[in-house]
Amino acid sequence: MSRYQLAQLIFGGAFVFAALAVLAFVLRAPALGVVCLVLEHAVAAAGCAVYADAKGYSYLIGIPVGVALGTVGGLAFVVLPDETPDDQMERDHKMAEEAYRNARNRDPGYEVLEDDD
Repeated sequence: MSRYQLAQLIFGGAFVFAALAVLAFVLRAPALGVVCLVLEHAVAAAGCAVYADAKGYSYLIGIPVGVALGTVGGLAFVVLPDETPDDQMERDHKMAEEAYRNARNRDPGYEVLEDDD
């Protein structure tokens, strides 16, 4: 499981708490709604910390964003550029895979040239 998938899983849990908070407020149980809302922001802070770390930022940046914005804080990290350092070996491997795929997809036929009669 990659760090991006782990962050999505954590955001899913935060969304469940947000849905429970909305349901509690609709059913006129404000104390339970506030507790669920606080839990949603706490879980979203953990998700934002994991997501920030996966994008190459310090995880400490994700905690206040998650506390302040909740689940929506994940969207703040989607728009930020990826700051992870490039791995030269990984880049070369991807280029080799693309070259191999390109070689396989070439037309195996031949080109018919017109006669110069």
